[in-house]
Amino acid sequence: MILVTGTDTGVGKTFVTVSILRYMKNIGRNICALKIVETGCRPICEDARKISAVCKESIDPIYSFKTPVAPSVAAEIENKEISIEKIKERILSFSKNYEETLFEGAGGLLVPIREKYTFLDLAKELNMEVLVVALNKLGVINHTLLTVRICQLEGVNVKGVILNHRGDVDESSRTNYKTLKELLNVPIYLFSKPEDVEAFVHLIFPE
Repeated sequence: MILVTGTDTGVGKTFVTVSILRYMKNIGRNICALKIVETGCRPICEDARKISAVCKESIDPIYSFKTPVAPSVAAEIENKEISIEKIKERILSFSKNYEETLFEGAGGLLVPIREKYTFLDLAKELNMEVLVVALNKLGVINHTLLTVRICQLEGVNVKGVILNHRGDVDESSRTNYKTLKELLNVPIYLFSKPEDVEAFVHLIFPE
């Protein structure tokens, strides 16, 4: 089980998740993904919709909220209750149906699912490995190093970092990959064009 997390919100977690799913399915692997909690569903949960389209089955988030804030805050605003046990049971049940499973979080690792319980806590309790998605822009070096470091301090294995590049190239985006590769002690992959997915998928999911 792999938790797909980000260094921030809006860095391309769903884009990376869907790209991996599409490639793996095209080569015949039994894989699917589940969005654990999705906020900002007005009214459609767009991330879950994209995942469902690739998996070719309807896969709703375990919890969904209209308010585009952290899950714990959205639940409070909308007067709903989030059950961590329900989340864990759904993840374990879902993972039994496929050879490989991806579980997409909301925002970053330390985003609270409820009260003081974060996605990092969930990964630790379920012994999930983590795939970090980072957006190739100014500031990504610090955000990525912090995310990887907290995983390692908490005993969570990092499968790798996907440096997602989109938009124009500047001095920061031109040099971030090289700098992070020198500083990180986990694999990092640059994702700037569709065919890049092949390069890192086989390392993340060995035969």
